[in-house]
Amino acid sequence: MAHRSTSRRTFLKSGTAAAAVGLTGVAGCLGGGGGGVSDLSLAFTVPVENLGSLFDIQELRDELSNVGEEYELSVSRNSSTPDSLNSMAAGELDLALLSSVSYGSAVSEEAVPGNISMISTDFWDAHPEWYGFTIFAGSDTGVSNPEDLEGKKVAVNSKGTGVHAVVNKALIQAGLDPENDVEVVELPFPSIASAINDGRVHAGIFPAIFAVAARAEGFTDVVSSQDLWDEQYPFAYTVASKNSLDNKSDAIELWGEDLAELVQYCYDNRPEVVSLAAEHFELPEQVVDGFFLNNNDYFRKDITIDMDRLQATMDELVELGFLEESFDVTEYATNDYVPSIN
Repeated sequence: MAHRSTSRRTFLKSGTAAAAVGLTGVAGCLGGGGGGVSDLSLAFTVPVENLGSLFDIQELRDELSNVGEEYELSVSRNSSTPDSLNSMAAGELDLALLSSVSYGSAVSEEAVPGNISMISTDFWDAHPEWYGFTIFAGSDTGVSNPEDLEGKKVAVNSKGTGVHAVVNKALIQAGLDPENDVEVVELPFPSIASAINDGRVHAGIFPAIFAVAARAEGFTDVVSSQDLWDEQYPFAYTVASKNSLDNKSDAIELWGEDLAELVQYCYDNRPEVVSLAAEHFELPEQVVDGFFLNNNDYFRKDITIDMDRLQATMDELVELGFLEESFDVTEYATNDYVPSIN
């Protein structure tokens, strides 16, 4: 278990919060220990949407208490969570962004030697006051509710993922067979809106960053996660290899304190952060401003782990057929490294 110093706890509780960090390249080795500054490596998948990606912005990094002095951090972007797991399995990565299915599969299949542990919640889906994954349909498709999806083509970024699980849950609750009543096709998220406009698909599921385009196109809101789940659940997480937790626990705890500062700073300085993120990741500022850190975004203000809700999520994925069996999440998740910002 990580030891948390009184001075750092006192600092965080005082409300002195700052933010963020910079991405400096490829992952470091898992060595560490001994004297000196530890090197940590972190991988994200979706810029801006994944909180870890903000550690790639130097102006935000400069606001944080620990990074660059108490530990060094390299940040990289992977095209998928399996790529991140492969890097972690090879001993090239300490921390990574995973979503519900990739986390559950990695734990169950022991994809990383020594396995992994969730150390923070990146964002929550289905929160009643914030964005939840939403299936949008073209306004001329005749699709306005999940039952109308029968015989239609629905786009997901990749089959077997957490967002695919949301689609299947919507179809099952509408009395449809996901395998036979609907054609689920794979398209990259940035291509789904144009595919709907071109008539190649009738509907698709949109994460927060791409829902900006769906709303701008006047697409029909068919169903959202809030219609499917009784309460919010943790969807995306930061995980660490257990080997890294064994070898670099102090540095990971310092990173967790920086993460809490980063999130608080982002909400306190939203206009600045939106501009910095848009410029850094070469995104239209109106897109970032249209969803990030407002109610078109996911709920992000609780970065700790609710073990009961995480367990319920894994159990639900078994029911939906996305995991073969559930497991005790308390063996693969810990709140020892990231302080609450509530």
